[in-house]
Amino acid sequence: MRSNTRLYLKVATLLVSVTSITEFLTGLIMSVPVFVADGLHTMLDVVILGSLYIGLGPTLKPPDMDHPYGHFKYRYLSMYTVALIIMGASLWLMVETIINITKGVVEKVPLDSMYVVIAVAGLVLGRLLYLRIGYIRTNDLILKLEFRHAIADLLDAVLIAATMVASLVIPLIQPIAVLAIATYLIYLGINYFKESINVLLDQVNPGIASRVYGIARDHNVTVSDIKVKNTGNGYAIDLVVKVPGWYSVEDAHRIVNELEGDIIRSIPSVVAVNTHVEPA
Repeated sequence: MRSNTRLYLKVATLLVSVTSITEFLTGLIMSVPVFVADGLHTMLDVVILGSLYIGLGPTLKPPDMDHPYGHFKYRYLSMYTVALIIMGASLWLMVETIINITKGVVEKVPLDSMYVVIAVAGLVLGRLLYLRIGYIRTNDLILKLEFRHAIADLLDAVLIAATMVASLVIPLIQPIAVLAIATYLIYLGINYFKESINVLLDQVNPGIASRVYGIARDHNVTVSDIKVKNTGNGYAIDLVVKVPGWYSVEDAHRIVNELEGDIIRSIPSVVAVNTHVEPA
């Protein structure tokens, strides 16, 4: 079932990529800043859908000697890169827009650009309907959430169209809209940057180690040298378990297996537990 979901996400990613490129390039060629701003906004959707597509992929590279916990951080590396690009481009848009406003250079939107608005709205509507069909056929919550996201993007396209029409009468409306979108993009970019940098720098929840100690006490064993690593899709825990010297090998393995299973069940964000057994 998830393979079908992945197919729908792949097509949705292609549609939103075409939308982003169309808006961005058209905005640069036709000198319509609101297109450039919304194209950058849509680029975030490309990252989200692309990340979901990769995350559901059965061909995701398995762990190896160089990456024993897998390759999940590549997703956050792309988020980090895109966040920097979007924040930089948004700042550039804001500066250019403010300079133009102060100089009194506010151009009217060319009428031909309305065809682009119609094309963009068509692409968004196509993605919306496609995701809706996918949800009906697979009943996958991911597709349902992305369908709702596509509805918001369609409303965004309508708002852009309304802004452009209004700017034909009041040209100042377009730069104000650009400033609003750019500010919002910087806010989103900062959040993406924080999320990705926390994963890339192995920031962990300090309360996880304390919970592991508590679970170990419930099993009447002593643990030490707890190391928690952020793997990008959760946390991996390395720890040392000390068992009484008179325990048999079978007893030690049974206790360790029970402890590892209880940790994973009790802490949903933990995806792996690696245990080293030592005599107490």
